[in-house]
Amino acid sequence: MPDVQANQYYYNSSLTQGKFKLLDFDKKSKNKYLVFLCETFLLFYYFLTDKRFRCIARIVFNLLRKTAKNDPELPFYVRQAFIELDSTFIKIGQFLSSRTDLLPKEYIDVLSELQDSLPPLKFIDVKETLEKELRKPIEKVFKSIDDEPLASASIGQVHRAELLNGIQVVIKIQKSGLGNLFYQDLSILKCLALYLEKHTKLAQGREWVQIVDEIGKTLFEEIDFIQEGRNADKFRKNLKSEERIYIPKIFWQYTTRKVITLEYVPGIKITEVEALKEKGHNPKEIANILVDAYFKQFFEDGFYHADPHPGNIVVKDDGTIVFYDFGMVGRINKSLRKELTNVLVSVVAQDTETLLSTLKDLDLVKPCADVEPLKRIINEALYSYYDGTKLDSLNLNEMQDDLKILLKEKPFKLPSKFTYTLRMTGVLEGVCRTLNPEFSLTGVAKPYLQNWIKARSPESLWKYLKLIFPKENAFVKRISVYADVLKEIPSYIALKEKMTETNNTEDYESKPVSRDNNENRYQIEYTNLKLKSAYSVIFLLCFVIIGIYLIQTNDVIPGFIGFLLLSTSLFSSIWIVFWSIIMSDKLRKMN
Repeated sequence: MPDVQANQYYYNSSLTQGKFKLLDFDKKSKNKYLVFLCETFLLFYYFLTDKRFRCIARIVFNLLRKTAKNDPELPFYVRQAFIELDSTFIKIGQFLSSRTDLLPKEYIDVLSELQDSLPPLKFIDVKETLEKELRKPIEKVFKSIDDEPLASASIGQVHRAELLNGIQVVIKIQKSGLGNLFYQDLSILKCLALYLEKHTKLAQGREWVQIVDEIGKTLFEEIDFIQEGRNADKFRKNLKSEERIYIPKIFWQYTTRKVITLEYVPGIKITEVEALKEKGHNPKEIANILVDAYFKQFFEDGFYHADPHPGNIVVKDDGTIVFYDFGMVGRINKSLRKELTNVLVSVVAQDTETLLSTLKDLDLVKPCADVEPLKRIINEALYSYYDGTKLDSLNLNEMQDDLKILLKEKPFKLPSKFTYTLRMTGVLEGVCRTLNPEFSLTGVAKPYLQNWIKARSPESLWKYLKLIFPKENAFVKRISVYADVLKEIPSYIALKEKMTETNNTEDYESKPVSRDNNENRYQIEYTNLKLKSAYSVIFLLCFVIIGIYLIQTNDVIPGFIGFLLLSTSLFSSIWIVFWSIIMSDKLRKMN
């Protein structure tokens, strides 16, 4: 593999297709047996000539053999194999722990326990890297630095230190040669993934190659500490209005691609519930603050901390939540945020039809899948679970048949773009349920969505009105239907006017102007009048609904705005009545 560590800090997919490459045959080639023989021979050649390929391939094919035998110890073998293969595979194991569409639950549970804890580097190697990166003896930068690391991870380790000016900091130092190791391992995995996708049923339709590329992008983001520092600065800017969230400062003068120095902010690990209670903190309140912060990151900023495991979040003595480790982040574009918000709204409003429709739009449910078993499970279990019911309190016995159908048919899909989103939500929910065993996602989400309604797009307004005014659902739905019908009327009128003008032009020389044409014109004008009146009424109704909601709040400013909306609606309705009477008189005279 080429030496990429010195000058490249982004993932280049083409570099993984060089050394370990399969033959470039057309997928529709008729002689599939010949393709299979040639590519099997190539794998055997790579196996004999490359030690790392031999090590990885042996483990991969052992996994396949054990899978065929249904070995009950296989999940534990997988975890141990990933630890043995070191940095790349520990990260891959963490990655796969979010892919419930690829692996059974027993694998997910075991891989979720895969931590970054590894034997620490020798301090002499850490010192050498620091002095090389900072271009100074460490005595000229730090007053002191602890020999023992605070943590040792797959891509580096963390030490506590003190700057010459007395500021307490933590330093993360990267292992050497990670770029080359990542490319070598990803090249081998991509080669094996292509082979398995072509020649086995096990890997077909699983998007393994795309998943390898997704892993590659994330790995190279994590080893670029300059980018990690920028991520931290962006989070600090985005969350500056969140008084109970704190992002440590980055000391840029002591930060490079392989070393990052940031403010040391001590605190209690967020899942140490008893320690939090001893400090007088309310774990339930902390869970709600944490989720609110993620709602903002996820739905408003489109930029979120993608690795919220307990080791990356602490709570200060004053109850402020502190985030660490900004190497793994997620980005969501505006249109995708809108769809994901609709998923949340559908769950909160318990609107199963809209939920399933949105999941299909997001390509999370197969278009041809039988959704009836899924619909029953959503109605009987999902809403209760997200409303705070513990999993062991749900009566799953009544849903066994539906669960068997789902396990057999697997209606879900998980495009690679959602991999870290799912991992983040799973880890976050685990943290919140540790803090509050009766944690209710809907209980936290509903007030958040109510406060955020003003920022919603017009086409989503009806869903949010239904959420806020559940008792008026039928009324709101009726308005939505009327609006959809009225949207089509202008095009119909324009077409009718065009047809009338065309007929008049064609028949002008042969036919005198008849009373029928006057009647058509009158009908068009009369329909236009009704259309404008209807739009005005619907607009005023929305004003009234929002005004009533704002007046019911305890805040003075929203209440005053609600009063203005209702007053405006009253005077506008009087004006519409007089305007309609005047226009009707004109039309009668015209007719």
